[in-house]
Amino acid sequence: MKTILLTGGSGMIGRRLTVMLREKGYSVIWLSRERHVNAEIPRYRWNYHKNEIDREALEQADVIVHLAGSNLGEEPWTRRKKQEIVESRVQTAKFLLETCQSMTKKPDAFISASAVGYYGMQTSSKIFTEEDNPAKNDFLSRTCKKWESAAFAFREELGVRTVALRTAFVISKDNEAFGKLKLPTGFGLGSPLGTGRQYLPWIHLDDLCRIYLKAIEDNTMQGVFNAVSPESVTNAGFMKTLAAEMKRPFFFPKIPAFLLQLLLGEAAGMILEGSPVSSEKILHAGYQFLYPTVAIAIRDSL
Repeated sequence: MKTILLTGGSGMIGRRLTVMLREKGYSVIWLSRERHVNAEIPRYRWNYHKNEIDREALEQADVIVHLAGSNLGEEPWTRRKKQEIVESRVQTAKFLLETCQSMTKKPDAFISASAVGYYGMQTSSKIFTEEDNPAKNDFLSRTCKKWESAAFAFREELGVRTVALRTAFVISKDNEAFGKLKLPTGFGLGSPLGTGRQYLPWIHLDDLCRIYLKAIEDNTMQGVFNAVSPESVTNAGFMKTLAAEMKRPFFFPKIPAFLLQLLLGEAAGMILEGSPVSSEKILHAGYQFLYPTVAIAIRDSL
C-alpha cells in the first residue's frame, strides 16, 4: 500500500484521517516539529521558517496531504495573527513544493485543505459553487485564494494531480468550536448568534475524512471541491437542532453581534456571516454522505 505523508497530522482532522488511513492498510507518516521516527506514527521534522525538513519523509511519500495551518478562531486577528494564519498555510505549501522540485521522486498527488471562507464572510441566499469567484476585500477569502494557489503550483510546476477541499464547519466531539456551542446549550442557554439568519455550512468529521480518502484513491478527482454536507442550515436552525438533540430548551435571547465582535474582532465575521455552499460537485463525483443532515451529525457527535 501507499505511504501517505500528512502535515498537520496532530490536529483534529489529521488524527482522525490517520486512523482511517491505517485501517485501510496505508502507511502514514507525519511532518512535525520534532523527529520521532520510531513512534507509532513516524514523525519527521520540518521547520519552514528555517527551511529545514527531513527529506526522507518526502522520499517515502506517495501522496502528500497538506492540513497544516494556524487555528483561525483561537484569538483575535491581530496583524501578527493574520501573518501567522497565511504563512502557516501558504509558505508551508511553497516550501514543500521547492523541496519536491529538488528531488527525483515526485508525489502521485497533493491534497490540500482549504475553506469555504473562500466565498467571503457575507450573508446571502445565493448558493456558492466551486465556479464562483472569491470575495473582494475579505481577509479569509484572500487567504484561501493564496492557499489554493500555492497548492495548485504542484500541478502547474510538477504535473502532480492536485485537489483542494474547501472545508465547512466540522461537527465533531473533538472540535473545540463545536464544544463552545454545546457548553451553554447544555445549561439551557442555547441561542442564535447575532441575527441567526446567517448560514452555517457544515460537515461531519468522518465525512470530511472519507472525502480525503476518496481524493487520495480516486485518480479522476482534480481541482477544487466543496467539503460541505448537502443540508443547508442557518445558525438559528443549527442551534435549535443542537438544543433538541441535547434535550434542552431553546428560548434564550439572541447573543448580540457586538459582544462577539468585542471578543473576537474581525474574526467574529466567521460566526456572524455565512451563505449556503453547494455539495453538488462532490456528490456528482460519487461521494455518498454518511451524515447528510445536521441532526444526524450532531447526534453522533454528542
